[in-house]
Amino acid sequence: MLLSEEKIFYLYRLLNRLGELKRKNHFGGYCLLVDDAIVGLLLDGHFYLRGCLLARSHFEASGLDRLVYTKKGIPLEMRYYQLSEQMWCDEKRLLQLIEIAYHSAVEELQQKQVTTRRIKDLPNMNMSVERALGKIGILHADDLRMVGAKACFMKLKQHGRHKPSIKLLIGLAAAIEGCHSAVLPKTIKQELIAWYNSFELTTM
Repeated sequence: MLLSEEKIFYLYRLLNRLGELKRKNHFGGYCLLVDDAIVGLLLDGHFYLRGCLLARSHFEASGLDRLVYTKKGIPLEMRYYQLSEQMWCDEKRLLQLIEIAYHSAVEELQQKQVTTRRIKDLPNMNMSVERALGKIGILHADDLRMVGAKACFMKLKQHGRHKPSIKLLIGLAAAIEGCHSAVLPKTIKQELIAWYNSFELTTM
């Protein structure tokens, strides 16, 4: 259900309780930031909470639907989660979810301010991959996490000099999760392989 103007103002009121609210253009919609931490995304009349760090597992356990953003016919799962209509009707629960998103986003922001980690220092990454990603505007590990493995892969295929492989796609996904490709969960690998095969078919 599309958000009414009344609901959007209601959302702003709740977010303003936490700190200074700002908007930033993102993915054809705009992000909502509280104290410079990205809490959610308004896109095509829907609101999605950002699921970083512990917020991600909490939202998935709560049954929130993950945003699937389609770019050039290719579906990309984003780290944003849509609130159900029932949640909008329960202000206490709604505020609780918003606070979880906010505190996780603030923690992630503080981690970024402590150090900006280089891509080559992530698992599965090296100088060659770091240089290739740098040429498409992915300069730091935080950029890689924000954009996601699939979107990075698509950019590399569109603008890179070399054809990226399924091994690289899995390596990027594992790097974002902070683990070696070999220990990336089997379900995630299978989903990436299926996406890769579908993507290759659509770009032939």
